[in-house]
Amino acid sequence: MVEQNLRQIVESTLQVFFDLNNNVPGFDVLDVFGVLDSLRLGNDSDPEFIRLWFSVKMIPLLPYVNGNFLNQLSKWNFSCTSFQEIIQAFGSQKASMDRDTQQAVFTHFIKPFLSRNDSTDPGCVSSITGSQAWLKANLGDFSDFATVQDLQAFNPNLSTAELLSVLSPSQMAQLVLSLGASNNTDLIDRVFERLQEGNALKNVDGFLTQLTANGQMPIFQPVVRDRIMNATFIVISPHFSTFTTNDYELWFHVKLIPILASFTPEMLINTTTTISCTNYQVIVSGLALVIQEMPLYRRQEITHGLLGYLRNAENAINEPACRQQNESDAQWVKANLGPFVQYTSYSDLKDFNISTAGLLSTLNPSEVAQLLLSSGASNNTDFIDLVFEKLEEGNVLKNVDEFLTQLTANGQSPHFQPVVRDRIMNATFIVISPHFSTFTTNDYELWFHVKLIPILASFTPEMLINTTTNISCMNYQVIVSGLASVIQEMPLYRRQEITHGLLGYLRNAENAINEPACRQQNESDAQWVKANLGPFVQYTSYSDLKDFNISMVNIADLLTFSQVVNLAATPSQLKSKEDVMNVMAVINPFDFGAFFDEVSPAIKVHSANYSQEVKSAFLEAVFNRGNLSSPTVSDGDFLLWLRVRLSPLLTNLSSSLVTPLFSIGIKRSCNSSQEMFALLDTLTTTLSSSTQSEIYKNIIVFLQGPPPLKCYGGGSFYVYLRNTFLSFGFPDLSTLVSLLPPMRKSELLDTISTSELGQFLSQPNVIGNSTDICVIFNNYNNTSAFLETEDVQDNVKKVILPCIWPSALNSRSRAEANLWFDLRLRNYLRFLSKSLISPDEVQNASCFAFQKLVYVMGNNFAYNSSEFEQQYVYTTIKTYLSAGSGARCYNASDAELNSTAWFVSNIGNFVTFITLDDLTTFVSTAQFQVFLKNQANLELFNNNAIPANVTNYYVTQLFAFDPNFKPVNLPGFFLCSSAVPPLAYTTMTEAETMVILDNLKTFCNGTQDPEVSAALASNIKTITPQIFTALGSSSAGLSNSQISSVPSSVLISSLSTLGSISTWSQDQASIIIQTLTASGFQINSESSLASLGTLVIGLPSEAIENTSASVLLSVSKSTTFVSNMLAAPSVVQMTFVKKIISLDTNPSQVVLNVPDAMAVEIPPSLLVFSDQSADITVLNRKTWTPDQAAIFFGVLDNTNFDIEQLSPSVLQGFTCTSAQKMIQFRTKELIRACRPRSGRAKVQLKESQLTCMLNLLSGEISQNFTDYPSDMLLYLSSKNVNKGNCRSYFSALGAADFSVASKILNKGSQLFREATVCLGINGLSLSRENIEILGNMACTLDGSYIQNADPLILEKLKACNDFSASQVAAMETLLLSGTTQYGNAASWNKQTLENLVPLPLYFTRNIWNRFDSTTKKMFLKTFMPKLRKANTEKSKLKTLFQAISGRTTKRGAGCTTGNITQVIVSDSAFPFGYDLTQFDLCLDVPVLKENLNSICNKVDDNGFQTVILKKLNEAFPSGIPDQDVQLLGSVSRVASLDDISKWNITKIDTLAALMKAEDGPWEAAKSNKIITQYLSTSGNSLGSTELTIIDSNLCSLNTSTLQTISPDSIRNASPLNVSSCSAEQKQVLYGISTTSFSSQRSSSSIIYQLIKPYLGGAPLQDIVTLSTQNISMDISTFSSLDPAVIANLTVSNVKGLVGMHLPDLKLFENDTVVQTWINLQLQSELDTLNLGLISNRISPTPGSNSTTTAPGSNSTTTAPGSNSTTTAPGSNSTTIAPGSNSTTTAPGSNSTTIAPGSNSTTTAPGSKQHHHCTRLQQHHHCTRLQQHHHCTRLQQHHHCTRLQQHHHCTRVQQHHHCTRLQQHHHCTRLQQHHHCLSNQWGSEAWKIPDNYDAGCSANSCTTNATTTSLKTYLAFTFL
Repeated sequence: MVEQNLRQIVESTLQVFFDLNNNVPGFDVLDVFGVLDSLRLGNDSDPEFIRLWFSVKMIPLLPYVNGNFLNQLSKWNFSCTSFQEIIQAFGSQKASMDRDTQQAVFTHFIKPFLSRNDSTDPGCVSSITGSQAWLKANLGDFSDFATVQDLQAFNPNLSTAELLSVLSPSQMAQLVLSLGASNNTDLIDRVFERLQEGNALKNVDGFLTQLTANGQMPIFQPVVRDRIMNATFIVISPHFSTFTTNDYELWFHVKLIPILASFTPEMLINTTTTISCTNYQVIVSGLALVIQEMPLYRRQEITHGLLGYLRNAENAINEPACRQQNESDAQWVKANLGPFVQYTSYSDLKDFNISTAGLLSTLNPSEVAQLLLSSGASNNTDFIDLVFEKLEEGNVLKNVDEFLTQLTANGQSPHFQPVVRDRIMNATFIVISPHFSTFTTNDYELWFHVKLIPILASFTPEMLINTTTNISCMNYQVIVSGLASVIQEMPLYRRQEITHGLLGYLRNAENAINEPACRQQNESDAQWVKANLGPFVQYTSYSDLKDFNISMVNIADLLTFSQVVNLAATPSQLKSKEDVMNVMAVINPFDFGAFFDEVSPAIKVHSANYSQEVKSAFLEAVFNRGNLSSPTVSDGDFLLWLRVRLSPLLTNLSSSLVTPLFSIGIKRSCNSSQEMFALLDTLTTTLSSSTQSEIYKNIIVFLQGPPPLKCYGGGSFYVYLRNTFLSFGFPDLSTLVSLLPPMRKSELLDTISTSELGQFLSQPNVIGNSTDICVIFNNYNNTSAFLETEDVQDNVKKVILPCIWPSALNSRSRAEANLWFDLRLRNYLRFLSKSLISPDEVQNASCFAFQKLVYVMGNNFAYNSSEFEQQYVYTTIKTYLSAGSGARCYNASDAELNSTAWFVSNIGNFVTFITLDDLTTFVSTAQFQVFLKNQANLELFNNNAIPANVTNYYVTQLFAFDPNFKPVNLPGFFLCSSAVPPLAYTTMTEAETMVILDNLKTFCNGTQDPEVSAALASNIKTITPQIFTALGSSSAGLSNSQISSVPSSVLISSLSTLGSISTWSQDQASIIIQTLTASGFQINSESSLASLGTLVIGLPSEAIENTSASVLLSVSKSTTFVSNMLAAPSVVQMTFVKKIISLDTNPSQVVLNVPDAMAVEIPPSLLVFSDQSADITVLNRKTWTPDQAAIFFGVLDNTNFDIEQLSPSVLQGFTCTSAQKMIQFRTKELIRACRPRSGRAKVQLKESQLTCMLNLLSGEISQNFTDYPSDMLLYLSSKNVNKGNCRSYFSALGAADFSVASKILNKGSQLFREATVCLGINGLSLSRENIEILGNMACTLDGSYIQNADPLILEKLKACNDFSASQVAAMETLLLSGTTQYGNAASWNKQTLENLVPLPLYFTRNIWNRFDSTTKKMFLKTFMPKLRKANTEKSKLKTLFQAISGRTTKRGAGCTTGNITQVIVSDSAFPFGYDLTQFDLCLDVPVLKENLNSICNKVDDNGFQTVILKKLNEAFPSGIPDQDVQLLGSVSRVASLDDISKWNITKIDTLAALMKAEDGPWEAAKSNKIITQYLSTSGNSLGSTELTIIDSNLCSLNTSTLQTISPDSIRNASPLNVSSCSAEQKQVLYGISTTSFSSQRSSSSIIYQLIKPYLGGAPLQDIVTLSTQNISMDISTFSSLDPAVIANLTVSNVKGLVGMHLPDLKLFENDTVVQTWINLQLQSELDTLNLGLISNRISPTPGSNSTTTAPGSNSTTTAPGSNSTTTAPGSNSTTIAPGSNSTTTAPGSNSTTIAPGSNSTTTAPGSKQHHHCTRLQQHHHCTRLQQHHHCTRLQQHHHCTRLQQHHHCTRVQQHHHCTRLQQHHHCTRLQQHHHCLSNQWGSEAWKIPDNYDAGCSANSCTTNATTTSLKTYLAFTFL
């Protein structure tokens, strides 16, 4: 009921609208009703909501939908169910729509919606089963408007079978057309089954009409066409009786045309039965249209059917069939037979009384020819005469041409009786002969090769003469070839006549042109005969051919046998092999005997007249075709041939004929074969070397058989071979071996004496294949005798050795091995090859032979002339010893193999190649103990060339086996091993210690192990200068107590030694310095400073401060002193440089005075050079910080200095501030200079510098990416990379440091996605090639890629700065897979860890638990010093210690790990091995005090550090002195405020030590405490040195303290990091800095660089001023500005401020600061930047009453979507925060706050009224404002109700609506309608405003105004 009422409301309202606008064009009903706007309020995916609207509310409106509405509707994100509800609703109103609207529903709504690819279910196919159901649900009653192509596009899975039942005939036609040329006859059958449903004729009509729509002519496969034609005929044929002539024309001339070629004779008969002539002729003309598509048999069948109709018609009407009055024969034929007349017979046409002439008159020449072929008149001479009479009409030549062309069309050649053929030939010749003079060669070819062929056999000699008179040779030859093609059809006499005619032409031609008749240049006789006589040559005589100088040899195949014999026996007639071949080719092999019986004697007599080539050719013919190998030829016959017929031919026998001769002879008896050898031996003088060589080869073949050696009768095999080969040579070694039958090798070889064998092997080049000689010695039983008695050449020895080597290796006793190596092989061993000593060869050698081999190869072998090196020999030794288990060749119970000098016997001098893996493989630990103390073994391993880990292992096992083994008993080089337990040194006496120290210097160049140094030093009781000299660098192992006890005199006298030791710790050096100065040693001169050497690190800054600046300048010239000074604390270095600068503060002089390596300590303010005063050469050799280099970078603009030579230190000062002012060429030079270069340090650039470079290049990016800094490529857009160059781009990018890019940019993920496309990476797997290209991008990869990558990725990851937990887990997974180069985890050792460095820093216990404590400790000994030297973050070191350490022990157990001593502390791995409990229990306070520096440096764990502080407090109850506080390092960071309060921090050195950044960050309270304590000391202040030291910790101080900083202090300090300071602190520091650098205000770029660190405290005006000074502020600095300042910067301000960094705003648009600023700007203002930045702030709409102004002005700003207003104190602006529901107006503001949707309104005094409904009107209706996020919320919260409460609707009417609605007749109608609805349904129920008509009066308004108001009204109605 409710739905019905709703519908009535809409219908009645619609009627009012139509009444009001019935004369106004262009109204959009749906727009007036605000349907789309109202729909937006609901859920478009809710079917119930859609049904309510489209099936109830909008039902009356649906017939009025238009394309615009439908287009918008199609873009909505309806669910498929909602969409189908809409289709159902449209379908219910289809009958009320006009045809165009129905079409529009499909075209503008259904089709676009179903074609969308962005929906969750494109085409709505997933929720419906079955094609019919899908079609009904999604197209409903509008499916007829879709094409099949549309349907298939919507739903590719549509079932054709299912659809047929619902498709229209035209759609079925489209479906058939979509199949193209397919053979789907089943579909055709189903189509026609469907077409036969209902009105079949109408359906078929529609189907065929669609097929031929728009003049298209579909092409079907014949099988499909037949099926369609048959089915169509079944439907239409019953209706033929009702067809009019027009019907026949429409069907047979249009609709049936695509299929009419399949019209059958049966159909024709059915159709033409009782049909009128007129309609019959329509059918004939239709069939004529498709005759070319019919096969020949169908044309003939149709012709037969047509004739049948005509005969029946004639009988029925008793007159010529279908003949009109006065109709000529020709007209009748055309109308009733059309082109089918060609397929009638002559007799057929006679039946219709059609005269031949009449018939022919209707036909063209081609049709005449076709008629002739099909009519059976081809042998009717009369008909032929009539044909030619017809052809003579008009252009007779053309007619005859067409006639003959048709006769020969498609390769056919009709057969004529000779008499008819003669008639046609004569008639044709009469026509064409007059035109011969104009014929081209092509014409002759066309006529004589094609057109005349059927009749050319009737060509007469007279015609030939006529044709060839004055004809060219080329055309003559065309005629000859044509006649040749029909020669078989000519009678014999005609062939002879033609031959006579051809000869006549040739003779005449020869006489005419005075050269061989028609002979082309280089044309052979055979070619000439073929071209000019062809097969007619057989009818010429020998004399005829002589006339034309034709060689008889060349045409031998035309001669008789006797003529050929005579030709061959005539001397000098045969001149070449070719001549012989031509002659022999015509001789039958059976006639060879008779032939050579005549010819051979002639050759013997006239041998000089027969060349060797001719004789060889005769032999070749006999061998190839004479069949002399046949068993039918007896030995006697063979000898006859050999002695008589072949003998004259064998002289000078060709090498190529030897094998054919032997192939005949060797199959004969031994006597015959021997006679052949002997005959050839007699001819040796006439035989060439190649022939003799061939004879030698064939003798070999003869000997090899089969059967082999058939003529060998015993005796010396060597002698037999000599007698067989005669003068033709002797076999080499390989050949001889090949002659030995496998089973007779030993038998035959043993017949050869050692001397004969020696003689044989001594022949030159006798050994070809070295392996063959092994056959000799493997089967020769006198090998030993041969080796001992026969001396052969070296090259022979070299090949013999491999053959006898296995016997030597197989020695079964030591005596036998000695016999082989010392006697038999003494002259052979130098020829050992790589293969002979290979692992495979030696693997199975006996122990005796192996040990002998090791000795010989290690002592007596010369490698300089060998093909292998000792390393290769060791590989063989390794392989041999690795076989089996345990020590091979050791047997304690075998007297010959029980020596404990096992390493000497089995490895010997090759021990230097041994690896640790080898050693542990060769012998087990238990066996090793047997060999350890053997002195020979110890001496063997006393070799510094042996790998350190091998020596370490040996030493480890030695001390494990005998813990009391004294180091003093170790051979010298063993002392170099780190495996010697340091504690072992502590057991020695002072004398033994001195011996050890001496040995360490001799063999190890001293010791670098601080633990060993400490152990050795602990043994020293009294320290003298000699002790210092002996200790050398180990002096650093002395304890502080020991150093303190040394008399100053000893220190002074040992100063040169002490100053050369580089391993002093700072506390040790300080003690020495203090002792020296306490004794009166003055450190105030250049010499005294220089004498300190490395001890300078112990100088306090006060000592430097008290030294004369001139002295310091002088000593700074010493590179050694400067090098030592660089190791001093930074505060000492700063003081040193500060003193030097004090001499002359002129920048040019400062850079000259300060040492290059210490230039980093120069304040940037002192690097401002006046014009032309900067010396680039001086600047370029110094080390700079980026801040320093940025100050003077601008001087590079005009320099002539080679930019390519600029150091990385200078180049890192690149900034946009300086670079933007340079010429573009110089800028590009500088950018290119920053590229990666081999042998140069990388130019370290920050993100802002890199984006600046890219911006400066302005898109002019070369594709040679290595020309740019690799880090810059991170920011390169993909559009700057040509697709074909992407691999080279990513390869260059692989060198970049990805950590440079801000995380917010997510560069790693973005670039990796691009790389996957470029490199074709699919899935998670990364190939080795991929990883090589990606390079450092590996650092950004997700763990899933890492663990699935090629193991090479581990090597790439070593370059990364840090890893996430998932990356570490992935690395560990990959390592544990066992597929990497590091092998299976079970095989890992210390070397594995060292190879993985630096990755172990990040390993978790998942990896560390795979190693035992010893391995981990040994690794940490080297790894930890590297980490500390690299200043690795303390947090990482703490994590490493926790991961690598074991479990915590219980406290009650006491110190079980071992008391911590100086030696223990000196261990680089300390405190590894101690847990927190043990560390606490084992560390005594005295030891801590003594080793405080070392312990604090090595302890990173927070718990351990807390223990240290606790014990220090115990040690110093009155407070820790300055010198000890200076040693705390990172331990200081775990101190409490109470702890700090007990520290003495009176010296700047102490402050500096505590403020070291590498020790970790300070909590603000603690750093405040430290600095405050320092400042509390009299004389201490925040000077420049203090500021530089404190740096970022400055922010922990209060503003009152900061205000004490002087401008000079900031000016002379390094740039400070104040990012963590508060706004107030920043303002204080900024104020001071502006004074500090006020002298530089003349240069905006310089002062900007100087004050940049402090700009976070700058006021708005200063920043605005900067924006006008072309400084190009980077985004990082911009983001550091005061947020309040940023908020008030205009677009213009920011554009000027960032300058060349402007594109970076887009790059960093997601940065919080940047995004906040963007959202404060008007979109229109942002658009002026052309960056694509998007603000969520609304620009003012033209004509509105609202005011929106840029930040900083007196304005009102409303944030889109906000419901509240917030105004800053004292401001003149209004800001409405998004999403708020409250209103706040600050005191004193001039603002108005209206919160739509709230329940209250607060307006400040004096504010303007912001009437929201006024804005609604100005935007034409609420819908537009909904797009601005206002009215949407109004509607969603029932805003109309609230609008009424706030009188908003009244204002809507008052402003521009009701005034215009007051035209009385319109207002009256609207009011009446409104009141009617209100009275009937209630205004509240339908949300109709009660005061809707409150403002109406008698004033008139326009219709448009009425409509506008009506829209508002109707919108409320729908709501």
